[in-house]
Amino acid sequence: MSLRGKWLLFKTQHSQLKQQMQQAFLQPSRQNRAVVPQKFPESIVTKEREVFGGRILTAGSGAPLPQHVILFHGGAYTMQGTTGHRKLMVTMIQQANLRVSYVDYPLVPEATVDQTVTFAMNAYEYLRAQYPDDQFFLMGDSAGGGLALTVLQQLQEHQEPMPAGTILVSPWTDLSMMNPDLNVAAKHDPFLTLATLKKIGFQYAGNHPVTDPIVSPIYGNFDDLGPIMLYYGTNELLWADDQRLLQKLETASGTPFTAHVMKSMLHDYILWPELPESKKTFKEIKQFILTGELE
Repeated sequence: MSLRGKWLLFKTQHSQLKQQMQQAFLQPSRQNRAVVPQKFPESIVTKEREVFGGRILTAGSGAPLPQHVILFHGGAYTMQGTTGHRKLMVTMIQQANLRVSYVDYPLVPEATVDQTVTFAMNAYEYLRAQYPDDQFFLMGDSAGGGLALTVLQQLQEHQEPMPAGTILVSPWTDLSMMNPDLNVAAKHDPFLTLATLKKIGFQYAGNHPVTDPIVSPIYGNFDDLGPIMLYYGTNELLWADDQRLLQKLETASGTPFTAHVMKSMLHDYILWPELPESKKTFKEIKQFILTGELE
């Protein structure tokens, strides 16, 4: 673990961040304007659309490569994207010349899984139609990672065109939070609490069982999903379920993958782009997207 990573872990463990995060999850603001065109550098070209009851923001250089990342942001299905998500987009654009589309999907408590997944599927189809020559990759962090995996499973189930690959960072894949190992993992996470995520999980599920694969993709089919890159840290609550996800990938057919278990890393560490671990992760993700090949 890098010195900067150790400092971040110490800082978060000795702060009121956990209480602040739970309040932010349970009483989410809708005034967050972190991922909007005017916040991007002038060198980046943006195009914003309000469609299907949500918003899509596509950003890139004046002449981007054909690789196109569809980004599903994290935030426990209740929070809007953050400055960290915008910085991630800028990094991908400036360092790899990718086109990136940020999917601002419907959130809890205003929406449930039915509206969220429908919008995500519509956004994927819409972007494919808008950019027919692009090569698409799905990427999601935390709740966005779970949503990306749900979209991937839905595309496979309905025999729709699949993306070239998928990147999952600290994905939230089981909203039931019933895994007994979570109780141990929760002690090491300075951000997330079991009770809060369990409450949100049932809200997001709406009329569906919380173990329905459309809500919790860990219960879905993992065969023939195409290449997947998985990243998660050992100092996060979801580590216990990410271990289960890893087992699902290991036994799946037609789903090649690489898994990177980041020792002592926090949940969603990639949103701290200056961490050496985040820089290393992005370098690997960039290589995957540009070549289409797993390590």
